[in-house]
Amino acid sequence: MNKLKVTLLASSVVLAATLLSACGSNQSSSTSTKKLKAGNFDVAYQNPDKAIKGGNLKVAYQSDSPMKAQWLSGLSNDATFATMSGPGGGQDGLFFTDSGFKFIKGGAADVALNKESKTATITLRKDLKWSDGSEVTAKDYEFTYETIANPAYGSDRWTDSLANIVGLSDYHTGKAKTISGITFPDGENGKVIKVQFKEMKPGMTQSGNGYFLETVAPYQYLKDVAPKDLASSPKTTTKPLVTGPFKPENVVAGESIKYVPNPYYWGEKPKLNSITYEVVSTAKSVAALSSSKYDIINGMVSSQYKQVKNLKGYKVLGQQAMYISLMYYNLGHYDAKNSINVQDRKTPLQDQNVRQAIGYARNVAEVDNKFSNGLSTPANSLIPPIFKQFTSSSVKGYEKQDLDKANKLLDEDGWKLNKSTGYREKDGKELSLVYAARVGDANAETIAQNYIQQWKKIGVKVSLYNGKLMEFNSWVDHMTTPPGANDWDITDGSWSLASEPSQQDLFSAAAPYNFGHFNDSEITKDLNDIDSAKSENPTYRKAAFVKYQEDMNKKAYV
Repeated sequence: MNKLKVTLLASSVVLAATLLSACGSNQSSSTSTKKLKAGNFDVAYQNPDKAIKGGNLKVAYQSDSPMKAQWLSGLSNDATFATMSGPGGGQDGLFFTDSGFKFIKGGAADVALNKESKTATITLRKDLKWSDGSEVTAKDYEFTYETIANPAYGSDRWTDSLANIVGLSDYHTGKAKTISGITFPDGENGKVIKVQFKEMKPGMTQSGNGYFLETVAPYQYLKDVAPKDLASSPKTTTKPLVTGPFKPENVVAGESIKYVPNPYYWGEKPKLNSITYEVVSTAKSVAALSSSKYDIINGMVSSQYKQVKNLKGYKVLGQQAMYISLMYYNLGHYDAKNSINVQDRKTPLQDQNVRQAIGYARNVAEVDNKFSNGLSTPANSLIPPIFKQFTSSSVKGYEKQDLDKANKLLDEDGWKLNKSTGYREKDGKELSLVYAARVGDANAETIAQNYIQQWKKIGVKVSLYNGKLMEFNSWVDHMTTPPGANDWDITDGSWSLASEPSQQDLFSAAAPYNFGHFNDSEITKDLNDIDSAKSENPTYRKAAFVKYQEDMNKKAYV
């Protein structure tokens, strides 16, 4: 599993599918003969042919934006690269999990939680090495926390969840030079790390919980790089050290990675000679498959399904995604110095009625029906249906368009329709908003313009940011650079989620990824309740999740 809680997705409608070449017999997904299914899709494919020796596996990731190669997980937020880094160890993840994403033994490291002492003990494998043959040490684990908690490195991964580690907040704010709650029983060059928490959390048994990190970073290799230069250094972008079965031999910025076997890998040795992983655009991906250019392609979107479902020599795989697509309202800014979102922007969107009206005006279900080939589900809340134990059909969201309700909300709020312009006004000001919509698949422009027309029906004037869709990486920079831009009102976001469904890292008052910058005491209480000791009781935790979903829908912050 990915070690950090969330990564940004470039596409707003995602089919979690992989196309496997039926003739690519060097790709075997499992030794099990059990046929796994997800809806109408197989989850895995086992090639009946005999495995070949050697060979080069050609893999593509579909994206209309260049990949942003960053081999330190604490400095990366790109889902494209998160997938493409997989052969090298997925940015050096440590732990194995079961089918329910709970930690199990046998990975690059094991973790043991102790409720009484409020600790996690991480034990690295004795044979765990970097791809240059050097030992992976306890300091390498601790160094990942430094890259996130020390503002000098420029990470946007700091959250309230990490502040639960003793001493980490003091290190983050500069009050301490070291992290008192992370210690090395066998020394920095040993293989054991102890993490001391302020309190234990119910999600700590799950990968992606956000309360402790699941990656390592090569301290000795990187220690001489100035913090401000680390994110752009060749040592973290094009010439990294990794722990996975393959190591990158050549990284072409924005385009591709060629992998060769890592001779120091602790696990089963790779049978392939190499893997070539490339970015392919939406416009070229189907043609590339038709010519058998790739053995596997990841990241295809649901609107392409009809074009690829019957391609000769390929098998479509799919599974229900840990994914949400949502809309943000820009309500403030992020105070990086104090690690807090400040809801202080002067905008009509501060009014709950206006936000609700914007939500009810969208025809989300109609868009999904038209463009997703039945492979996406309009959401009634922020918790996707894959976490069914924490969702409820009683939660009412904005999945169904209701123009009458939207108009009524604006009427109640005093926004009067100017019949000569067709737009609403209040106190002499027109209700006019800027929509920072993003480049996606071939339908992205059509979908954005459709929503603009729906908003016009309720008298809200909406225009695209600078008159066009934003390129994905430019959008990411615009949203993640503190304190946040003041030149947009509405934007879309899509997140690949972790396997622990708590959303502290997305929507807490301290979360840099809270792009709308809302800061609400009731939502803070809801999020804390989800992660409280009381939520060790599954019934209590479900009720806490349902209340959180209801409150988020009512307040319409996203």
